[in-house]
Amino acid sequence: MAALQIPDSFSEIFGLGAPIAIYSAKKTSRWGSLILMLVLFAGAGGALLWGAYNAYTRYLRFGPAIVVSSLAGPWILAVVLFVIALFVSWNAFSNWKKAAVVYQDGLAYRDRKGLRAWHWNEFLSLTSAVTKHYTNGIYTGTTHFYTFLNKDGEKIEINDTIINVEELSDRIRKNIFPRIYEECAQAYNQDRACIFGPVRLSKASGIQIGKKVYPWDEVEQVAIQKGTLSIKKRGGGWFSGASAVASAIPNLEVLLMIIDQVVGLKTG
Repeated sequence: MAALQIPDSFSEIFGLGAPIAIYSAKKTSRWGSLILMLVLFAGAGGALLWGAYNAYTRYLRFGPAIVVSSLAGPWILAVVLFVIALFVSWNAFSNWKKAAVVYQDGLAYRDRKGLRAWHWNEFLSLTSAVTKHYTNGIYTGTTHFYTFLNKDGEKIEINDTIINVEELSDRIRKNIFPRIYEECAQAYNQDRACIFGPVRLSKASGIQIGKKVYPWDEVEQVAIQKGTLSIKKRGGGWFSGASAVASAIPNLEVLLMIIDQVVGLKTG
């Protein structure tokens, strides 16, 4: 197997073991943004020139009173295109050196904020927002947005500007979730609250969503339905208002594992 070609910007990374995989920014997020920026800047310049030419020719025919109204439309368009071009150029700059390298003992990630390196045991949580899109009932694609927090409160956000971002997320998840699950299961068994954003689990109190608490003996099932975590009452319907958006729950898989394996409820 050929050795991985680690980007030069990652040469200062030490203490994370051997590199396993590299995930760079998509070419479309870099070169595509750059080309679009140039087109927009050219369009802004063209609008300025057209406005000046139009104003001049109309000035020759109708006099100076027509100049301002002749310039207004093209120059407003030029300003709009210029502002959009600035935004696109910032996006190209942000993505140009963006990359992630998975190492044996951790992750290094580079974006416009610089280079960051976290050991696996520094990760505190993973929150996933995966959305499938449909137009007139026809599937048109899926967007991915992952947020990682470490124990120092630092944040890394990764989305579809990275090649194979879902695979990258899976690699990180496999390295951090066993430890997070073990810590949460131990806390649960010691009757300490396990906190997953808006959801809390406790051996004594049961499950809490927001300000609502439901004892375990009243809960029949916890399920993910249409992107929402919901609770079903034993012998009855779903609790009114007992729900939380799945994409807002950090370490969702660990939460479901605690419920399914420790508490013994079905999740589905």
